[in-house]
Amino acid sequence: MRTVIVRLVEPEQAGGQLRGLLEEVGGEPVPFSGSEAVIELLMSAAGLKRDPA
Repeated sequence: MRTVIVRLVEPEQAGGQLRGLLEEVGGEPVPFSGSEAVIELLMSAAGLKRDPA
């Protein structure tokens, strides 16, 4: 198991959608827009891939 620590940088909610920057500790902040984007960034940081099925 791998532990990944991330933080939201400058989060805001506009039009019901969360946006801002997601930063893995020790890495560069990555912009995101929407909850699906956050999930994709978290999975990528953890080295996981979604099951295409």
